[in-house]
Formats: sequence, C-alpha cells, structure tokens
Amino acid sequence: MSQRTSATGAALLVLVPGALVAAFGFQAGGFFAGTVAAGAIVLGLALVLRITLAERPLAGLSLPFVVAAAAIALFAVWTLVSSAWSDAPARALVEYDRVLLYLLAFVLVGAIGRTPARLRWAIRAVALAATVVCGCGFVTRALPDVWSVAPSIDYERLAYPLTYWNALGLLAAIGFVLCLALTSDARESRPGRVLAAAALPLLGVTLLLTFSRGAVVAVIAGAIVVVVVGRPAALASAALAAVPAVLVAVRAAYDADLPAPAEAAAAAPGPGEDLALLVGLCVLGAGAARAVLLALDARIARVALPQRLRRREWRWAANAAAALVVVVAALALGVPGEISQRYDGFVNDGEVEVGGGVRDRLLEPGSNGRIDHWNAALNGFRHNRLHGDGAGTYALRWDRDRPTTFQVEDAHSLYVEVLGELGVVGIGLLGTALLLILGGFARHARGPDRMIGAALLAGGVAWALHAGVDWHWEMPAVTAWVFAAGGLALAARVDSQAPAPASPRRPLGNVARIVAAIGVLLVLLVPLSLYRSQGPLLEAARAWAAGDCATAIDRALASRDALAVRPEPYVVLGFCDVRLRRPELAVRALRRAVRLDPNNWETHYGLALVRGAAGLDPRPQAREAARLNPSDDDLATALVRTMDTENPRAWRRRALGAPLPLR
Repeated sequence: MSQRTSATGAALLVLVPGALVAAFGFQAGGFFAGTVAAGAIVLGLALVLRITLAERPLAGLSLPFVVAAAAIALFAVWTLVSSAWSDAPARALVEYDRVLLYLLAFVLVGAIGRTPARLRWAIRAVALAATVVCGCGFVTRALPDVWSVAPSIDYERLAYPLTYWNALGLLAAIGFVLCLALTSDARESRPGRVLAAAALPLLGVTLLLTFSRGAVVAVIAGAIVVVVVGRPAALASAALAAVPAVLVAVRAAYDADLPAPAEAAAAAPGPGEDLALLVGLCVLGAGAARAVLLALDARIARVALPQRLRRREWRWAANAAAALVVVVAALALGVPGEISQRYDGFVNDGEVEVGGGVRDRLLEPGSNGRIDHWNAALNGFRHNRLHGDGAGTYALRWDRDRPTTFQVEDAHSLYVEVLGELGVVGIGLLGTALLLILGGFARHARGPDRMIGAALLAGGVAWALHAGVDWHWEMPAVTAWVFAAGGLALAARVDSQAPAPASPRRPLGNVARIVAAIGVLLVLLVPLSLYRSQGPLLEAARAWAAGDCATAIDRALASRDALAVRPEPYVVLGFCDVRLRRPELAVRALRRAVRLDPNNWETHYGLALVRGAAGLDPRPQAREAARLNPSDDDLATALVRTMDTENPRAWRRRALGAPLPLR
C-alpha cells in the first residue's frame, strides 16, 4: 500500500469513534445482540484489512496500549469461560461479544498511532455524531408531525433514537462537554469553535427533555473537568456566546407542555413548534455570537503573564486560592448539608415521586430502586467472591432475590454488576482497562494542546460516573467511543507527516500478517454465529406471536443451527409443538432449553406447561420455577397453585390456558 493510501486509511479510522456513536445511536443504542455482533464483524474485518494492507499496521503499539488491550482481552476471555460455572453458555457468549466489540474498537483505532491532530479529529467526530443523534431525537419530540416515532414506556421522557432516556441523556452530556471544550479551545479552528457553540443549546435541551438526573450530574462533572483541567484560554468568549443561548433554550424546554406522541398527530401547532423555533434561534444566536467573539480569543491569546507569575510556585498558589474560595463558598451556601440530605434521600427513598409531573424528578433524591438492584448483584458477589455468578446472569439473580415484582435485566451499575457476575477477577480486569484509558486521556491534558486531553477526560469522566448508576455498558452508542478513543490516546506517538512511528520499528512480516489476520477472523466466528442466529430467532418469535407455527419452527431451526447453545429456539419449538398437538416433541425441546439455561425460571415454567399439556406431572418443574422466582405475585408461584391436582385432564386444560412469561 502506498504511503498516501495508508495515510488516508488512518484518517478514516480516526473517525471511527464518532461513526460508532452514529451507527449504534440509530440502532436502539446497539443494545440487541444482533446489532452488537454486526458491529464486531465490521470492526474485525476492518482490522484484518489494516493488518494485511497497511505499511505499518501496528504503528500505535506502546506499553500502555498493550497492557490495556491485554486487560480488555482477558476480561473478554473471563467473560466467556464464566459459562463453566454459570451453566448458561448463551448468556456468556452475548456478553463476550459485547466486550469483543469494545476490544476491536480499541485495537483498530489505536493501531494507527497517535498525533494531536488525530485526537482532535476523534473528539470532533464524537461531538458531531452526538449532536446529530440528539438533534434527531429532539425533532421527534418537538415536531412529531415531521418525524413520528412509536411512544416509549415513559412518553414524557425523550428516548429516541437510543430508546432509553438515560442513555440519550448521557450522550447529550458527553456531546455537551466535548463541544464546550472545542468552543473554548483557542487552538481549535475558527469554524470548529463556532459550530461547537451552536450545538450547545440543542444538546442542552435534549439532555433536559430526557429528565435524566444522572446525565445532569455527568454534564456538571464533565464541565468542571474542562474548566479545571483544561484551563481553556477562550472560555470567557465561549461562555459569553453560548451560556445565554443555552439557558434560554433549556428554560423554554422545561416550561414547554409538549403533547404525548400518541396525541401529537391530532394536536394543533403549539408548544412543540414554538420550542423548535426558539431552539433554532438559540442555535443560530450562539453560533453568530461565537463568530463575533472570535476576535476576543485572538486578543486574549496575545496577553501574556509576567514571567515571575508563570513560575510553578505562583501557579500552585493561584490554584490553592481558587480551591479555598470554592470551599468557603460551598460552606456559605450550605452545600455539605444539601449533599448529606440528598445522599440520605438516595439511600432511604426507593421510588422517585413525581406527583407534580416529570419535571419534579430532577429534584428528587430517591434511588428509583437502584439500591435493591445493587444489593441483588452483591448477593452474587457474596456467593462467590472470586468469579461471581457468571456473565449475563444478573437477571436470574434478581428473579431469585428481588424484593418487588418488578423485573429488570441489569443491575443499573456497571461496576456492581461486574462484581456480582464476574467477581474480583472480572472487576480487576475491567478496572485496569478503564483506569488506563482515563489515565491516557489525562496524560494529554497538559502542554499547549491540553484541551485535547481535557475534552477526552471530561467525556470519559461523564461516562464513567453515569455507568456507575445505569446499564450503559450494554449501550455501545455511548460506550464504544470510550474504547476507540482510549486506544488512540494510549497509542504510540507517530510522525504527523507519515504513518511510520517516531521510533523506528521493523515492518510486520508477511507471515506475521497472515497469522494475525487469521487470528482475528477466528475470533469473529462467535459474533458471526450470533448474528446468523439472532435474525431468525426474532423472526421465529414474531411468527409464533402471530400464530404462524410453520414459519416459527422453520426460523427457530435456522437460529438453532447457527448457534446451538441458545435456549430460546427450543422454547419456540416446544410451544409450537404444543399448538400442533405434538406434546412429546414439545417436552423434548423444553428439556433441552432447561439444560442450556438451568437457572432460568422461565425455561422451567415452559417445561411445566408442556408437560402438563402432554398429561405429565408438571408440579416438580412448576415448583422449581417458583424456587427460582419466588415472588408471590408472579407467574411461577401462580402456576404451582394452578397445577396442584392429581388429575391429568386438569393439567392439560390448565396448561393450555396458562399465561406465558412476558420477557
């Protein structure tokens, strides 16, 4: 490959962090297994092309890069082998595939090598993608007649296109702090500063409309990092241009009484159109004001402190004085008492009360059930501190230990869930990788280009904080960019004029290239199998719900053939066999499902139903389902009572009329 072609390829890979945000953002955040598998396949094939074609495919190798990559890879392996003690191989495969996606993003982008320009372009790409995704979400809420979407569970909170309001709020927060850093960086291009300022009102409104308290905390923390760590030279002019527009737009969004999506089509033009117009004017106003104030940036840049005031001792004294002012102001305003009160409310108040409307939740301190979620995960850790319950098994632990009837799939905290599922080994490997990535961001927050590192660190801190109170690990739209940008930040520095590293290294030989490429292709077998299985499985579920068992059986068999360790195809096959009056086959299929996921109450519940339909005693399986899901108000306990008879005819009749699990 020519040097020019190689440089073009590297330039395109720099945009991968932003491309991941955009691609997954419009695919339900990348939550579902098929989407994750497709993303891993694309990244893996791109890595194969780089290994085989680039002049120096691993120009970015450095010790921190290798250590972080090894930690992520070992975390992926630990996730995969956890099926040995969880007895749920399909759950481990799904979780492994997600870690593999993040590993491939890390290696692919980091392999090109680092330059300040590449880091800056990565930030721009993520900021642009976040703005586009959030802008589309805002349009669906303010102008549903222009872009209509299906209502979410909580229609008052903006969730599209990620389909989860807290994830969209986090994406808006990340985009906000990155744009804040760009618009206040005197080294950013003039168009870049103007466009970043213009994006801030839109991102602020989107964040507000999600009503995500965690996202608000994340954006505040990220903004503090930008200001304190980056010490941006153009902060004053950026604030003068953007802050008034942001405040006006956010206040208008807070006061707007937007109709529900189901009512929007019949609603007359009103709050949504007015809000959209106002936000558009704020966007234009912030951009125009920033363009006018660019001259102020140039004047500030020419101001130089006397040499004696630039000494380290003076800087330390100034920082200490600033810290003292902050502490005194916090004490005067009663901040410690407010924090203590909020903490007490978070720990002791379960549900968030929003009797006055969704706006009230922003000031409510309740944990919204998270304390219960975390306690369930910690029960898994206490059960086995070394390796936990196994990857992907939190939902099963919750079903056994939950204090309420509410069902959840995740612990709403990356760190607590990993501790419960993968023990100290898992949290140690993940923690090592994340600390190295955040450390890599912080390492670049010094020198003339310190705003690059400050921006990355601000976005990384916002993500890391929010990941501690929600399930954003399962949303690649807000997580994959952290690993992609982390690989670039930890990569070796390369010459800005060539793809070769600053320190001479021998090119990768042909044999090594072939071996490495084959290794990557072998790794892709797992996501390929998941991808080939997921589509037919979804088609089978839809066909079964529509009463088309011929199609459901055909697609379930295709899903099973692609990945035989998944229990779901066998469940579809078994239920269809009951409909087709083949109870013996149904029992055989559900037994297989139980073997593949033995701690899942739903497979035992299904086996109890098909045994009852076959005239066989369903009570042992019903009792096992109730043991794994002991909630008094749930299906499993009800089935035990329903099947409490010795009459086979009653078993058949009641099994055919029993409700099925919703999950």
